[in-house]
Amino acid sequence: MNAGRLLLRDLVHREGLTVEAGSPLKRAIHAMRANGKGVVVLLRGEEPAGILTERDVVDLLHRGIDLSEPVEPHAKKTLIVTSGDRAIGYALNLMLENNIRRLIVQGASGEFLGVITQEDLAQQLEEDFYRSSVRVKHILDKVGTLISGRRDSGVRAILEQMVRHRISAVPILEDGVAVGIITEKDILRLADAEVPLSAAVEQYMSSPVVTADPEVPIVDVVQRMRSHDIRRVVVVDGRGHAIGVLTNRDLVRNLELDYNDFLERKLRHTKDVMNLLPEMMMEVIDTGDEQLIVWANEKVTTRFGSRIVDRPVTELVPEETWGEIFTSLRRDGRVEDVRFKRDGKVYEFSGFHLSVDKAFERGRIQMILRDTTEEVLQATTDALTSLYNRRYLNEFLTKEIERSRRTGRSFSVVLLDVDDFKRINDGFGHASGDRVLQEIAQTLLDSTREYDIVGRYGGEEFLILMPEVERPTAAGVAERIRSSIASRATPVLHGQVLSVTASCGVAGFPEDGAAADDLLVKADERLYRAKREGKNRVAWE
Repeated sequence: MNAGRLLLRDLVHREGLTVEAGSPLKRAIHAMRANGKGVVVLLRGEEPAGILTERDVVDLLHRGIDLSEPVEPHAKKTLIVTSGDRAIGYALNLMLENNIRRLIVQGASGEFLGVITQEDLAQQLEEDFYRSSVRVKHILDKVGTLISGRRDSGVRAILEQMVRHRISAVPILEDGVAVGIITEKDILRLADAEVPLSAAVEQYMSSPVVTADPEVPIVDVVQRMRSHDIRRVVVVDGRGHAIGVLTNRDLVRNLELDYNDFLERKLRHTKDVMNLLPEMMMEVIDTGDEQLIVWANEKVTTRFGSRIVDRPVTELVPEETWGEIFTSLRRDGRVEDVRFKRDGKVYEFSGFHLSVDKAFERGRIQMILRDTTEEVLQATTDALTSLYNRRYLNEFLTKEIERSRRTGRSFSVVLLDVDDFKRINDGFGHASGDRVLQEIAQTLLDSTREYDIVGRYGGEEFLILMPEVERPTAAGVAERIRSSIASRATPVLHGQVLSVTASCGVAGFPEDGAAADDLLVKADERLYRAKREGKNRVAWE
């Protein structure tokens, strides 16, 4: 299993859970009743195209929709889809954030793998869930006012209650005591059997009703739900009068904080497995003031040393990059495939974040790193100079513009061209010209920051992108580079030594342009002004 965590692909249900997108509602409802999961997924080919749930069926019956109609126009819910390679912790958060009971799980090519439900997750969390000290009374005040019906109510009246209050079950009371209950599953059964809505609810309610006392631990509620194959219990007071309905969704929602403790314990039991995996994996605690690496597998400690544990994550990930990653983690709960550089290597970061409400801990982050240096080099690097190539420079420039617009910060570009380079190639040969370009490339790297982007833009032209550097400061850097190139003697073939010069044009965002083309044109104009004015100089105004 990836990351030593239970993966969704290992837990999903598929059997009987799908119908073709063009099927009638009647077929979808029959499939839903047969599979017992309260859901069917509409497939177009092998890809999910929609989802229909028990709640949708309640709404369809309430609106008097003809069940011979095609299902697809009525499957209007936004599809919440996740990868089969996600862990149960991520799935739980996704369900809670979107207030849903089920997730559609896909494979790498978008194919339907199955459905995962809150009930499935609760079973996987069962061992640690049962250790919770929470009782029914701790949850009851969060579940809302009890909505009930009478024996002589018609099915239509119960549907009206369900739709108006957006609830999944209505207890049927007599003198305050629950003598039956109508749930979405019961409505599904009625729809499949084409029972008229004028029928009396007493004939179709489920009975006897499973109940729970406010003092009962939630472990007992979970066990009762499992043993009776139900999704809710009616809460009763000391006289046996119904006072509320507690659903599986209520239990899972209130499990959120307990789940973080579960995850911590679960991970402790899987460290040995995680050490066998090829990925570099870490666990990070957010204390509120900083993010500390509290555990790393052997792939990490072999690469970075065992002392990486108990250190701020910014000792591994550059501080600026981590700031953006952490913002995304807290906002979205996850990040995927973010790249950063460290010690000349390129790493790809993915991870997910779980919020924790404790005095000493605000969140827990699970991180996966992958060394992508070789594949990045092949796709983004100039073979001669080992600098970034033109394609990568253009991609980075576009992203930097988007980032700077979002943050309201400036950045600068420097376009550098070797003076009279054709003379070098013609007089000393192309091999000597190549050596000159390599020497200039090294000068650029030596003269810029680690997170500046330096590349060969084409021929004897180089481009430097300086994030969060204003144009006057960038001009100063360019001047130092120009001076360093002019003062350096470059050994070439046959013991010969060459002295070369370079000219630079500097442009700044946003004053010189809000688009990549505008910035490059302005830098190019200033570069050739420097050439016209005598070469070996920097133009930036």
